[in-house]
Amino acid sequence: MKKIKLKTACLSLTLAAALAVLPQPAYAKILSELPQEQTTTEQGEPAAPVGSTEVKAELVGEAAKISLDDAMTQALANSSDVLKAKNDLASAEVSYNQMKHMSKKAQDAAGLNISMVLVASGYHPGSDGYNAALAASGVNNLTGNMMVKDQTYYNAVVYGPEATKKAVELYTSALDAQEAACKLKVIQQYYTVLCDGQAEVAASYAHTKAENQLKIVQSRFDQGMATKLELLQAQTQLNAQKAALDAARANTVQAKRTMNVLLGREPNANWSPSTKLSYEPLLIADPEAKAQEMMQIAPMVNVARITFELAELNFDNTVYVTPVFTYAGQTAELTYETAKIDYETAQDNYYIGAKAMLEQLSLARSQYETYEQSQSLLEEVYRLSQLQYENGLNTQADVQSAAADIVANDASRLSALLQYNVLKTAIEQGLIQ
Repeated sequence: MKKIKLKTACLSLTLAAALAVLPQPAYAKILSELPQEQTTTEQGEPAAPVGSTEVKAELVGEAAKISLDDAMTQALANSSDVLKAKNDLASAEVSYNQMKHMSKKAQDAAGLNISMVLVASGYHPGSDGYNAALAASGVNNLTGNMMVKDQTYYNAVVYGPEATKKAVELYTSALDAQEAACKLKVIQQYYTVLCDGQAEVAASYAHTKAENQLKIVQSRFDQGMATKLELLQAQTQLNAQKAALDAARANTVQAKRTMNVLLGREPNANWSPSTKLSYEPLLIADPEAKAQEMMQIAPMVNVARITFELAELNFDNTVYVTPVFTYAGQTAELTYETAKIDYETAQDNYYIGAKAMLEQLSLARSQYETYEQSQSLLEEVYRLSQLQYENGLNTQADVQSAAADIVANDASRLSALLQYNVLKTAIEQGLIQ
């Protein structure tokens, strides 16, 4: 690399020195023969640029109506995480059915062997002693006249079926967790589309205001009642609102594209939400009881609980055939203790999460009501400010300031409304963020 740079530098110096010693006409001739960018046609007209600098943000086709419930159904059917969790559950169910079949075979084989041993030991089929010994064989196996623990039989008949059944429960809860996560994504994105749509309407309203204000300033300027500065300020304000409107439209399109991907639709497929972004107060009689309820049904809490129960089952199985002080026994005990701590931690974390959601819901409600009340007040301030300007009692800057206050407050209002709807819907469905 250094050699290439050195050669390039030397070549540049050599070329500069050669040009310096050339006579002026020769130097001019060399420059004239260099390829020039063509900016005009052969007829002397400006050349048209190749390609386009404008790529419009737009979707394709007629807008399909999609409700929030329909969106969640489509997303669940197309989520790779949900589909993978379903496959894992199906695999666990196959293992459970296989273990039940093996357990039945082991029991049948053990029953035949034990019956033969009992008869050979002098028991008569159907006698009290025969039945008592046969019943005891569910946990123990007879060898001659002695009862001894049989780990293979115990694993096949007791531990194996119980463990694989717990595994099915575990993967069921894991599937519930993936579905809950998918629903939360859809709820957030669906209401984001609605919020962006309302922001687009607000931006269009602000653009119309700027147009009307420019007409007023232009009229006053033509009558000699407004300065050039005020006219330029009004034009600048209109340009800013045009840019804001274009950005709002692009945000709405991009939000719909993101939702299309979640639903498994074509990214550019057009659609419109049929569920409304509205303010409907959610009354909760007992927030503490609601938080406890949401925590208890949280899928990840159930995952932690079943993992703990599996560790407990594994510990019981291990110490059934191995003393607890052995390596295997100590490992099983430590795994059990860790799973217990994880379960307790999961309960605490999801309780805190549920409690925070309820508090954030209350905050979003309060903020929305405040911003909604301020919006109507600011609209009146703008109307009066514009009226004062028309009568020469204030300046164009005052009108612009009043318009900016409306835009800022409306953005805060929509943000609170978005937060409120997302939290309200999630709480109603028992989902914890």
